[in-house]
Amino acid sequence: MIINAISDEKYLGDVLVRSDLNVPIVNNEISDDFRISKSLEIIDKIYDYSRSITFVSHLGRPKANDVDNSLRPIAENMSKILKNEKVHFIKSIYGDDVKKSIKNLTSKIFLLENLRFDEGEMKNDIEFSKLVTSPFETYIFDAFGASHRQHASVVSFGNFLNSYQGPLMNKEISELDKLLNNEKSGYSVLLGGAKISDKLGIIDKLLPKVEHLMIGGGMCFTFLKAMDYEIGKSLVENSFISKAKDLINSKYGKKIVLPTDFGVTESIESNIRREINSNNFSKNQIGIDIGPDTITKFSEIISSSKNLFWNGPMGIFELDQFSHGTKAITQAIAKAGGYTSVGGGDSVSAINKFSNLNNFNHVSTGGGASLEYLDGKNLPGVNIYKPLII
Repeated sequence: MIINAISDEKYLGDVLVRSDLNVPIVNNEISDDFRISKSLEIIDKIYDYSRSITFVSHLGRPKANDVDNSLRPIAENMSKILKNEKVHFIKSIYGDDVKKSIKNLTSKIFLLENLRFDEGEMKNDIEFSKLVTSPFETYIFDAFGASHRQHASVVSFGNFLNSYQGPLMNKEISELDKLLNNEKSGYSVLLGGAKISDKLGIIDKLLPKVEHLMIGGGMCFTFLKAMDYEIGKSLVENSFISKAKDLINSKYGKKIVLPTDFGVTESIESNIRREINSNNFSKNQIGIDIGPDTITKFSEIISSSKNLFWNGPMGIFELDQFSHGTKAITQAIAKAGGYTSVGGGDSVSAINKFSNLNNFNHVSTGGGASLEYLDGKNLPGVNIYKPLII
């Protein structure tokens, strides 16, 4: 049971909110603002209890003052979403510009520049933390997508202010716990996306816990090559083939469900698709999607699962001709009768393209963080501050 952490004194003063505003930007346009919209929900909860609200986040992996990774477009998007409230962008992370803007209340809501423009963020530098937090009275950590990082804004900012775990963080943890605490009914996992390297360790940890672990997207080809299938020019990470083979041959290897047919092309630029089964790859073909038999097999598992976690698309869904598998799977999960939880990132983009966010029980703002949480890891930013309940 969560007790009201603010007690009788609810005034928060000048508030610094660490959100996850790390969104995809293509040609200076934000292509998916789901994380921004979710991050802004905190405003309704704390608006009347705060003098000012200042958001801070990272974006990408920039070098110092990299204009392509500035948060200025994020501030403009935030203002559009809020409509009646302008978000004032401050082109600094700390210093006089920040202090003067907050003191003079040039706005009620602010956004600071990209945290990663200063190396102190990723190095978890204490002096950096003091500088950033000095104009504020309250700190709210509400960035689940960054909670698996040992960075200054995750673990150190809260040491210098009255600090809370935000409502979005509370919601993320509560929803993922619904999967972890369903040992009797179990759960299935569907993983996609391009690379196996960032998910292989998690697959190893999840296998004993799940009923089925379906693998699609580009990452499945490393497993298929480990099983001596011809995969043509499909994406493969050769350094992980041995580990993939170990997983397939392990005690829990039978839980792994791989595609049996594919959409393929000889050139992604050509937009020409052919359907083949896994035994018929030619050396010039590239796997770009799962095929109809695999769609049927995955959909049957999805419909029979009482609990399901999904992270990652089944192919290059941004191109219509290569999107059949991701579209079908997205819609199958949307219709599923069990509890459905979705890890963020490209999965959210797929939902926005082929379905509706309201058709899923929980859509996470953090793909990598949600996988690590399900893995059972103690994430640096989870439950280190008292929960904010107003």
